[in-house]
Amino acid sequence: MNDPYRNHREVAGRAATEAGLLHKGLYGKVAAREKRPGDLVTEADSASQRRIAEILANAFPDSTLLAEEDGVQPDPANPWRWIVDPLDGTINFAHGFPFWCVSIALEHEGELVVGLIHNPLTGQTFAGSRGQGAHLDGQPLQVSSSATLRESLISTGLPTHFEADADRSLEYLRRMSVGTHSFRRTGSAALNLAYVASGAFEVFYATKTNPWDVAAGVVLVREAGGRVSSMAGSPYDLYSDEVLATNGQVHAEVVAAFQRSL
Repeated sequence: MNDPYRNHREVAGRAATEAGLLHKGLYGKVAAREKRPGDLVTEADSASQRRIAEILANAFPDSTLLAEEDGVQPDPANPWRWIVDPLDGTINFAHGFPFWCVSIALEHEGELVVGLIHNPLTGQTFAGSRGQGAHLDGQPLQVSSSATLRESLISTGLPTHFEADADRSLEYLRRMSVGTHSFRRTGSAALNLAYVASGAFEVFYATKTNPWDVAAGVVLVREAGGRVSSMAGSPYDLYSDEVLATNGQVHAEVVAAFQRSL
């Protein structure tokens, strides 16, 4: 089978693994500072982003980069765009809570084509590319077969500045915690999406995201048979500020539940 993105996945995997080794070496040893109130950054974020950027640029010098740290902005005219979160779950990392990862995606001509999420603490790597499926350490991933919200475990990401949209966020949480198998707020959007792709979660939603938070996970969910949209069910836009990802079967029910909650 033709696999046009194999080399991109392999290089992204190498970059994520090297970044993960750097994270493990610094875990519990670096202090965090606030970029903005409640939004932390550590030396692990910056150092790993520099290493990832170096590896990607050496392998694909004609590509451009959108990344969370250091104000990295892509060339808008370039059709190849890497989207990188060098450490998704920085607050978890800074507090010693073991739920954080490296997230790398590739966008080509406006379409997400590669997604890779590496968990350094477990050594797991979730990887997928358009038309090639999604895999966990080489084994195929498939979303859950649960057909209703009543059978679903929900994951969510709440905005750092929660008070700005507290009423809506709390109403969504109330709705998702009643008549479901409960919800989880883990602090890593990328890993939440990876677990939707693997079938552990049926739903992930967030009302405030950045492209680097979710790009890789969106690829994984789609390639594992799930569905990604806005929270209103309209076509997904990576550069909007919200996302709804599900196993597909419960998607319409989730959208309807959110509409009733407004």
